Amino acid sequence: MDMPSISLPNIQTKYKVIAIIGVIALCLGYYYDHAYKPHAQKIEGLESELLTLDDTLKIIKTLEYPDLKTDEAILSKIQAKKNFLLGDIEKYESKLANKNQFSKILEQIARLSYDVGFDIKALEPKEFTLKQDYNSMSLNMEVNSRFQNLLDFLERIKEMPIFPESIYIDIRERPNLGIRLNLSILAR
Repeated sequence: MDMPSISLPNIQTKYKVIAIIGVIALCLGYYYDHAYKPHAQKIEGLESELLTLDDTLKIIKTLEYPDLKTDEAILSKIQAKKNFLLGDIEKYESKLANKNQFSKILEQIARLSYDVGFDIKALEPKEFTLKQDYNSMSLNMEVNSRFQNLLDFLERIKEMPIFPESIYIDIRERPNLGIRLNLSILAR
């Protein structure tokens, strides 16, 4: 019995086929890593964000607007609420002092503290910083006063054209009744 003869392709042809398969594998790997994978991750992130937004919309619909059935009615209510809040923001922004008015603000604070019965030991602006769209000035005051005068001062400072951002109060022991105030004042 004779053995069947097997004809092998030329070695050069084998290497050509392997090289072509290798190039195709490299191209597919590059496409997967640099095109498919990033887009798939973006799509997955957008899908989860969409699910979160859908859940948020369902919560808003059921809790805030249970009597409204259509999305257009809910949207018009939200738009009306937004317009109302924008009007409030504009009203409060118009009450903010300008950066140029800080010296007048210091005079008003000094006059107000005199009116409520503070004995001012120190009044000094510390730092002036820009925060988002507004300016902020830190002001340190050291006064001798009674607690009731401090309450009067805090009540009357609300009527001024400034918005205290934060107030830090340090009250000393009794003999000198020293009170130290740190005010952060917002302005445009």
